Amino acid sequence: MKIVKTKTSDGLILNGLLSEVESKNKKIIVHIHGMAGSIMNEDYFPTMHEMLPRNGVSCLVGENRGLGTITGFNTDGGNDMKVIGNAFEKFEECVIDIQAWVNQALRLGYSDIWLFGHSLGCSKIAYFLQECEHNNISGAVLLSPADMIGLTREPSEKENIKAILEEANKNIALGQDERLLKNKLWGSEILSAKTAVNFFGARTNLAVFNFFDGSLGWKTVNSIDVPVLAITGTKDDGIVPVMDPYEAMKKLKQNLIGSNRVSTLVYEGAEHPFVGFGERIVDDVLRFIG
Repeated sequence: MKIVKTKTSDGLILNGLLSEVESKNKKIIVHIHGMAGSIMNEDYFPTMHEMLPRNGVSCLVGENRGLGTITGFNTDGGNDMKVIGNAFEKFEECVIDIQAWVNQALRLGYSDIWLFGHSLGCSKIAYFLQECEHNNISGAVLLSPADMIGLTREPSEKENIKAILEEANKNIALGQDERLLKNKLWGSEILSAKTAVNFFGARTNLAVFNFFDGSLGWKTVNSIDVPVLAITGTKDDGIVPVMDPYEAMKKLKQNLIGSNRVSTLVYEGAEHPFVGFGERIVDDVLRFIG
């Protein structure tokens, strides 16, 4: 395993961890982490770095600007640093970060590139595939394709998101777009006013996997035109609060109308972080990507 870096088109320096096949196979998985995630913390990462190269597939786990809650990124301006992290990110800019890692994989000589997302990372991959040319992308793995909007509108959270958006809009009206909100998303996630509205306001592009409210449509999912493997668990709180996981995977498959190959799996007992399921995830991924 080694550290690699890539530069986004807007000048951010992102770090990644790369585990390569010794024979330099042309196939690589590029992992996109979820909300306030990292390139180190997921329980299944060590298994990916060990098992994928052993089976002929390189593995690149890369940062995106949603890294951590409040994170300083080095830039190509030398000593300049830009503070983003999940608290300040703009969803639409995910395409810049994903493109930077795809470009890095291409520079390293890979031509068979699979995108692998977890949680919010799945929404980012789906949006990237909708918005960007992706002839060099072989397919996508969606681990807990969470209904980010539905999770804020289900009964236990709907009053909280209402308070969050009211507070955010008041701050924006006062010109305090980057003010951190007192109300926390799901009781723990800290957001700035501008990010709260960007993610969860009426004009959001984050309405991707709309299990809870089908009236929001499935436009982004409908547009996906690469093979897709989607995985959830019976205790996955990225999906279970809004829909039975088996029904959710059925609904997702029905809406992947542009994909010529779709497989969905539900792991009994798996929670959102998929602790203890690393080997099973990698086995299923290897089986799907061939």
